[in-house]
Amino acid sequence: MTAPLNLIVTLQPLPGHLPDVVSTLTTLAQASRQEAGCLRYDLAVGQEQVYLFEVWADRQALAAHEKEPHFVQGVAALNRLCASQKMEFVEWQAQG
Repeated sequence: MTAPLNLIVTLQPLPGHLPDVVSTLTTLAQASRQEAGCLRYDLAVGQEQVYLFEVWADRQALAAHEKEPHFVQGVAALNRLCASQKMEFVEWQAQG
């Protein structure tokens, strides 16, 4: 069995665009949670940055997600609204 993929995305909205980024990500999260391979899709908002915590069943599920219309449209919007975006795969060392 393949271990799930844990992904953290950090987004830096352009000045004045935090509400737009949060709105875009809220819509993206709702649609993404409906995908078969999505195990978790959480959104956290800081004062200046926004974070996504995603868990996908496997690489195929993530690849399928990246072809979904809501993903393509969401990323296009985020590219216009953010100064930077960082995506990192992580492995949790301790849970509980």
